[in-house]
Amino acid sequence: MPAYRLGVIHYPPGQHWTKAEILSPSWHDVAAAIQRMDDNEYPIVELGWEEFEDDETIFNIVGGVEAGFALFELVPGWQFEIPHGSEDRVRLWQSDQGYFCQRKNIADLDTALRLAKVYFETGSYAAVQQACYPP
Repeated sequence: MPAYRLGVIHYPPGQHWTKAEILSPSWHDVAAAIQRMDDNEYPIVELGWEEFEDDETIFNIVGGVEAGFALFELVPGWQFEIPHGSEDRVRLWQSDQGYFCQRKNIADLDTALRLAKVYFETGSYAAVQQACYPP
């Protein structure tokens, strides 16, 4: 069974943000949402395995195709990291308060899609971590 919910945050120019949700999304829905991300108008995608929107284990994707993607869990706090990567501070999500992380926490599109698919199929951060850094 794949992820229960896909959330896509949209910041239309000059308007308040909105959130579109797709229940029981297909992988095509998820991949299309990630590929559309642009760090401004579509800066955030969320994947959840729980019915509740405030689920803290949601797989968060922030950024865009050109800027790169931060991938993280709020609690207990896993985040993607390139070992020995740069600690330079980077701002993703330009249309509102932004999201700040270090450059070593930014994945490219292929990596973001690969890790999102692992979470989409398993709901497991352990599986995502193993896919990040295979033995």
